[in-house]
Amino acid sequence: MVNTKESMNFEFNLRTNAKFGAGKALNLPAYLKELSLSRPGIIIDGGIAELDYTKKVIEVLSQNTDHFITIWVYDLRHEPDYDSIDRTKRCFVDPDGKPLVDCFVGIGGGSVIDFAKGLSTILVNPGNAVWYKGFPTGITPSLPTIAIPTTAGSGSEVTYNAVFTDNSQKKKLGINTRNNYPALAILDPLFMINSPSSVTVSSGMDALVHALESYSAVQSNPMSRIFAREAFRVLFKNLFLVEDFPDDARIRAQLQYGAYLAGISLINSGSGPAGALSYPLGVHFNVPHGIAGAVFIPHIILYNVRAGYDYSELYDLVEEADRSVATQVKNALFAEKLFKLCEKLQVPEKLTSFGVTSDSVHILFQEVDALQNAFAQNPVPFTVQDGKNLLKSMI
Repeated sequence: MVNTKESMNFEFNLRTNAKFGAGKALNLPAYLKELSLSRPGIIIDGGIAELDYTKKVIEVLSQNTDHFITIWVYDLRHEPDYDSIDRTKRCFVDPDGKPLVDCFVGIGGGSVIDFAKGLSTILVNPGNAVWYKGFPTGITPSLPTIAIPTTAGSGSEVTYNAVFTDNSQKKKLGINTRNNYPALAILDPLFMINSPSSVTVSSGMDALVHALESYSAVQSNPMSRIFAREAFRVLFKNLFLVEDFPDDARIRAQLQYGAYLAGISLINSGSGPAGALSYPLGVHFNVPHGIAGAVFIPHIILYNVRAGYDYSELYDLVEEADRSVATQVKNALFAEKLFKLCEKLQVPEKLTSFGVTSDSVHILFQEVDALQNAFAQNPVPFTVQDGKNLLKSMI
């Protein structure tokens, strides 16, 4: 069976300190003090801004007289874009253009944390946000970012990537600078208790895609695979449970933990076809990012299994797995289990569920032409034509 060679010549990065546990966000004033920060800009997801726990966290911070706080509620009805960063920047600078804050705290899902990262870069660099699209170099280091994720999926709390849409080109690119590694991640499951089921499923599947694709990516390494394996074990088990026990805080905490582990693996290895294909589907058909990746991941796993890639190590981590069967059988069962998970979580199997038809799929075909570099991360050959064939098969 094909598998990634375990080379001992690799690099591994983990630059974000983390605080885990219920109620940890209430210690935000102390954490800021430890980092010698006193003027935070707070970016809060509009969906949680009025929740009691969110108000309590802000109240505790406000009562600390050492802190001058500027708050902006993230109320965008779309995923973050460069234009929105430029408009929001004005709230955090004085008339001379100097920053009013010395750090950003993102409280929300991946989009909110990405937005905080983007602002932390744009506030100390001249010009428009779109100038820094892609992987900018030679720029002024970003302001520190503190990430408080309220969903479990993006891994943004531990990665330097920050995804933004270029409205003029209809492409997701981002501001991806290593200056954007969050200085601190606070994983507090009390923020997740009121998260809608649809958000939990989307974000959780996003994390599972990260775990699966970073596990098998050609740039993976022995350490990144340790995190990917544990992320998969935790996420797979708890995604099967979350729909049946939506109010169980322990399950939400486990998903948050798994997403964090998957983010560590992702930043040290890379993604693959499912992650790449999710972007054009999201931009052109307004599919939430996590669901857009989840639609493709079982198909990609099945493609890889048929090409000889070995996932038996992950199959053995599934609690009810039959570990006595042959490796080939394990791999076939592994792909089957992913399809069953998507079915349980009501992830559509066909793109027609999102309005993609045989007449409109050409929009996605045009984007696929530019994805070969991402496809090259797959552990077995996966070409642009393979990507188009997959899209056609899902109509």
